[in-house]
Amino acid sequence: MPAKNKKDGLSAGDNSIVIGGNVQGSNIVVGNNNNIANQTINIAPLFREIYKKVEASKELNPQEKTDVKEELQEIQTVLEQPDPDETFLARRFRNLKRMAPEITEIAFETLKDPLGGVAEVIKRIAKKATEEANTK
Repeated sequence: MPAKNKKDGLSAGDNSIVIGGNVQGSNIVVGNNNNIANQTINIAPLFREIYKKVEASKELNPQEKTDVKEELQEIQTVLEQPDPDETFLARRFRNLKRMAPEITEIAFETLKDPLGGVAEVIKRIAKKATEEANTK
């Protein structure tokens, strides 16, 4: 096979992937002829961090911690779907905010940035939750 060289720039071999610029929040699609795999963001590590915060919370008793983790599990399940149900998520976050406002804020901040398309849903829900809190 002929060598792929560039005089002043990037040199890549066969089956190489070269990405330039900022790809934060993007889906990277890799293909080999007709076989294409879509790489999506795994949110499980983000939720593990939120669960750690729940466990570390001194404001929640053991039963409240269990309830909060169950709400978070439902949120995680919906966010892992291709088209998350915004209404369902808003209800879950309202419940979570009533039980543990500090955990809700941690969840919003943890989930906002790395989720790309889901981040917009989270931002809208966070805005609604803040507006509701300010009207009470």
